[in-house]
Amino acid sequence: MEHAFKVDLRGIIDLLSNHLYSDPSVFVRELLQNGVDAITARRALGEDFEPAITARLHLQEGELPGLEFHDNGVGLSEAEVHEFLATIGRSSKRISEARDTFLGQFGIGLLSCFMVSGEIELVTRSAAGGPPVRWLAQADGTYTLEVLPDTPDTGVGTTVRLRAREDTDFYFEYDQLRDALAGYGALLPYPVHVLDGTQYAHVNAVLPPWLAYATGSQSPAERDEVLSYVRSEMRLEALDVVPIHSEAGGVRGVALILPYSTQASGHQWHQVYLKRMLLGNDVRNLLPDWAFFVRCLLNVDALHPTASRESFYEDDALTAARAAIDTQLREYVEGLATRDPARLDALIALHHLPIKALALENDPFFRLIAHAFEFETSTGRLKLGAYLAQPGPIRMVTNLDQFRQIAQVASAYGHSVVNAVYTYDAPLLRKYSALTGRELEEVDAQSYALALEDVTTGGLDSFVERADAALAGLECRVSVKRFEPADLPALLIVTEEQRQLEDIGAAREVADDLFAEFLDDYEAEYASARVARLHLNLNHALVQDLLHLQDDAVFARLIQMLYVQAHLLGHHPMRGQELALLSEGLGDMMRWGLRATHLGHLN
Repeated sequence: MEHAFKVDLRGIIDLLSNHLYSDPSVFVRELLQNGVDAITARRALGEDFEPAITARLHLQEGELPGLEFHDNGVGLSEAEVHEFLATIGRSSKRISEARDTFLGQFGIGLLSCFMVSGEIELVTRSAAGGPPVRWLAQADGTYTLEVLPDTPDTGVGTTVRLRAREDTDFYFEYDQLRDALAGYGALLPYPVHVLDGTQYAHVNAVLPPWLAYATGSQSPAERDEVLSYVRSEMRLEALDVVPIHSEAGGVRGVALILPYSTQASGHQWHQVYLKRMLLGNDVRNLLPDWAFFVRCLLNVDALHPTASRESFYEDDALTAARAAIDTQLREYVEGLATRDPARLDALIALHHLPIKALALENDPFFRLIAHAFEFETSTGRLKLGAYLAQPGPIRMVTNLDQFRQIAQVASAYGHSVVNAVYTYDAPLLRKYSALTGRELEEVDAQSYALALEDVTTGGLDSFVERADAALAGLECRVSVKRFEPADLPALLIVTEEQRQLEDIGAAREVADDLFAEFLDDYEAEYASARVARLHLNLNHALVQDLLHLQDDAVFARLIQMLYVQAHLLGHHPMRGQELALLSEGLGDMMRWGLRATHLGHLN
């Protein structure tokens, strides 16, 4: 035995308002869409008429506001009202026609009016002939249908009447309605009017200049007009305008280059129109992921919207359109490299992350602009082209602590080391090495320390023993080296394993007994790397003086202060032990200074 589905209209309305549509104001879009489709259908019949859509507000003191929305499109007959308005999901457009000609295709748009009104009244007269009919629907799913007298003043078309609820009267204010109509219908080819008895606006009387720019000559004057428009009307500054077009999907519009840096996680809005009706301001799946430094204003004629009409189906047409936009944005950046290098530098300075991401994906693009990428090095910020002009391999460090240690001595040896800890830097350098064959060396502080000039230990053994004793309990050993710069008295080298041990020690201070046992086991894995190295520079006068210092207390304190100084210069985190040494050492030195001053006075 077969049974028919039963539809709970209240449940459908809840689905529309809470899950399908992002904002109740989309009822304005749905009414506009139905009006545009009706006019399009009537024009297809070959009739000669002046198309128009009018939204009229009725405001009476003591009553909730009402809205009358009229189009002079094709209208509906009595049979069509029964078939299309009383059947959930049935569209008055055949699917093939809907995809190619009309804006709508799902047959649920009129129900969105229930999000702002308790009932929907529709009066319509078909261009095919017959009397007008009145359809009155309630939110509980009931409706009545009445055939009206056939009078001469009842023209072809459809009028929808709504009465606001107490919680939705905001959407029936003149300014709110005008802005919604202008937002959704600014590009529509048919005039859209709004009035309330005292105020009137033709909301789409002037087309935004970006659409003309996208389809016109794209002259400098048109470009400036677009920039002026987005500045005044959209409160958006833009560095430049890039025309966008794709035969696939029928895409036309512009990409605005943002004047501030962005991140991949910081999604940008894109204002997208479908057949010149606003689809949404948050359409996310039309642009390539790397292009998060642009905002787009686009009109689309041949892509397929989802049921909410706020994004597009992922199909072959969308894939092809996205690929075309990808190519055009890439060609824009490539063009700057040859015709306007200064602008390319400014663009990369602001949007280095998305541009570097694209370069990693695209070898020809990488070869074209890689030399313009800027990196932090031990000799200052350098473009890759300037860095490569130096002899030797590309040297890079992928750990910030390691870079800070290396930077103190690398430049003195004529080495420029890249601090490749920032997003994409290390992959870009590896890619450059792979594509060009330029040697790439990933260095660390330990390897640099091994390269420092050894000093013959003869006669220095006792000195090193005294220095080690001064640092007892700090898990640090002393060696004597010669290195540049000569004004750097000491260099502290902490391996990554030693850094892990320090982190474990900090965690143990706040850990409970159970977690402390786990840390003990973890610490055992790094037991062989427990000792840091303090390299004293024999080229420095203070270190040479220390060789002859006999006062053990003063010697120990000076070694400790050199250790603390090297700690600070290397940007190593200060533990409680180092902070205590710093405080005690400064106190001793002040006392020594006061004592020397006092003795000087006595003499």
